[in-house]
Amino acid sequence: MIKQQNTACPATDEFLAAVDISAGQRVLQVAVGDRLLDPDEVTTVSGDAAYHGDPLGGPYDRIVVTAGVAGISPHWLDQLAPGGVIYAPVAHGGMHPVLAVTKRAAGPHARPVLWGDFPPATGPLRPDALFHDPHRVLRGPATYRVPGGHLALTEDNYQDLWFFLAARDARITRAVLDDPDFDPDRGCLAKHEPSHGTAWIQTDGSIMAIGDSTTVLNLLLAQATQWDKTLDRPQFTQWQCGFQLDELVSHPLWLPHRWQLSPSAATRFSPVEPRARRWPSATRPAVTSPPRPRPAAAPSR
Repeated sequence: MIKQQNTACPATDEFLAAVDISAGQRVLQVAVGDRLLDPDEVTTVSGDAAYHGDPLGGPYDRIVVTAGVAGISPHWLDQLAPGGVIYAPVAHGGMHPVLAVTKRAAGPHARPVLWGDFPPATGPLRPDALFHDPHRVLRGPATYRVPGGHLALTEDNYQDLWFFLAARDARITRAVLDDPDFDPDRGCLAKHEPSHGTAWIQTDGSIMAIGDSTTVLNLLLAQATQWDKTLDRPQFTQWQCGFQLDELVSHPLWLPHRWQLSPSAATRFSPVEPRARRWPSATRPAVTSPPRPRPAAAPSR
């Protein structure tokens, strides 16, 4: 059920703290990845049964999913007790942050509780039709380079920026550039526009791009500036979303829909789509870039 890839999976202790399990609660572990919970204290389903959960065993106070999924199985919601929470690593911008999903009168609702990545599930919980490969390696060398300095980033607010960009733009993903000057340890946050090129922003604030990439580079700069200046750098935990049921795949899934900042975080930002329902996405609203110096072309090698 798991694609074997290197991922930045959070430490088990960090994950267990995020899922907020209390003594006496009934817990279902959907083990489509590693079994992170003590099997003697929880009910576990795995393999082909993961999508269906445990229809005869519910309701559960907590349902904990242990691999990256595209969305939430309707069966899990049916098995959730009143006031219960599903904790699932759900695809977002090439990563799988853990979302806390609850049931509301208007439908499922989620807030992110832990940044990170998990090995992605395969099969009905992560159908290929919904994804482009977030672990792509693109050929260099870079055609544009913008030195760091215009954005002062730390590891934590790099994650915040990544979450914002993926909430704002369907083309945000994780990618690696085959260029000797590209250091994956400084971050692989990328905006990939097949018709124009790809641009990366890294933890030192530097930007690299390939292809006919002036357009995509300027869009990335404009979006990063919006997060930095207009919104005052909201944290990824300040976002929330509803869900939309996708019934076009073989096994319906509730997918994140219309990410927006919580009312306490900001009121100046309009709700946005987290990503396209199919790849490539449909057209998206244009973003107007503020005036800025034209990036210098990278020296030839």
